[in-house]
Amino acid sequence: MMSSSVERDNEVSVESLNDFLPTGLQGFIIRRGAVDDYSETVLSLIPRVLDSLYRDVSKKVIMFRDKEQYSKVVRSLLLNFKQLVLHIASEAKLLNIDFAVISMIFSKSLYSAAIVYKEDKANVMNYGNQNANAVVIMISDRNIELEEATELCFNFLKQYVRKYYKRFSKVLQLASTHLVILTVDDKNVIRVKLREEYGKGTSLIIPINTPSWDVESLPDKLKEDITTLIIEPININAQYAPNGIIIIGPPGVGKSVTAEAIAKGLNKKVVRINPGIYRSMWYGMTEKTLISIFSTLRSRKDVVVLIDDADFLMNRFNAIHEAFVAEMNIWLNILQERQRPLVVMTTNTPEILDPAMLRPGRLDISIFVGYPDRKMRRKIISNLCKIYSVKIGNELLEDIVARTRWFNAAELDSVIRIAASKGKGIIDKDAVEWTLRKIRINESERRIIQENIESYITKMPNVVIRYVPKELEI
Repeated sequence: MMSSSVERDNEVSVESLNDFLPTGLQGFIIRRGAVDDYSETVLSLIPRVLDSLYRDVSKKVIMFRDKEQYSKVVRSLLLNFKQLVLHIASEAKLLNIDFAVISMIFSKSLYSAAIVYKEDKANVMNYGNQNANAVVIMISDRNIELEEATELCFNFLKQYVRKYYKRFSKVLQLASTHLVILTVDDKNVIRVKLREEYGKGTSLIIPINTPSWDVESLPDKLKEDITTLIIEPININAQYAPNGIIIIGPPGVGKSVTAEAIAKGLNKKVVRINPGIYRSMWYGMTEKTLISIFSTLRSRKDVVVLIDDADFLMNRFNAIHEAFVAEMNIWLNILQERQRPLVVMTTNTPEILDPAMLRPGRLDISIFVGYPDRKMRRKIISNLCKIYSVKIGNELLEDIVARTRWFNAAELDSVIRIAASKGKGIIDKDAVEWTLRKIRINESERRIIQENIESYITKMPNVVIRYVPKELEI
């Protein structure tokens, strides 16, 4: 399957992994420079890299105590990349991953890349397979944005893999992308000291992310209200500025995008907090960790705290264990504080949240986001075509807009990616027809969801910003 005529050139070398992989897997490595086979340093790093895969974390930062240890790990990883790939491949089989790309970025250049896939899923290498569970794991020796790392990875694959591998995909549908950053830089992480055991301190490291969306990405009906009620008051440090925001809407409509746009409008970065960061099996440790996190964040005015999918903060009346009641009480105390960063939460199911959270003074503003109208669908599709570097005519663009009534932003993304896959990078009428036959939505169900949003707006006790188009606009 690899070209037998070319195994090595002046730039890179290629090695098949078929003899080393578990039964049913195939793969190969393309690398620069020499590679060894074993290092205990890499062995100790493997569980920390795999943690991002098991927890489905898109960006994980691994901090080192000093530069010497950091340099040792990076050098060892460059030399022993094959060892890391083989361990990840074994885990990938357990996680039922069909296709994996593993790469090492050094000095913001891609140094090595490996491709591992199931034998019976070899067709995923053709033009992409929507049903394949395909993931990318990238390891970088310094802080880099996820989009930049992904671009480096795929530029490398385009340049080299297609040269050696006859059936490499131009467009590949990815289930998830994971970036692991190895760094000694404290500027883009928050280090939370938790406790000391036998004189040894334990700390929690939370990455700080740069928002990739801005207010211009939002519907016009949201932009003006968000600017007037949120961005301008906070930017001038007004006493009446909101301290908390909750964004409500069905899945896929852009709640997280709205949160990131608000952060970028405030010229702040984003700190994501989820239960996996602070919850503990030990009695009382969950609450102590949560308090420690926000004690550290209290002095940070350069960040927005994002709690995505806040449905886990359920009504205390329905709590099944006293630990959830205690955790909820800590959250209420945190939201009550005035000397904390802006907190933004998102949810699909506001009815299960504890009502005490939603009162003014804690989460002051509710933003309701419904399914996009025609104008917003046109904007989303145009932006997606630019992102994926595909061409589309104005007439065909309008046709897609008209035929995607009640589609959310995530589904529009699928339409463009699948059509680009079908058209091999060019979206034409046949590709669109073929794609729309693959995607089915229940319009009547979505009308009910939109009506329920309208109904819930009337029950909110705080200030409401809304983008819930009428059916005529959709």
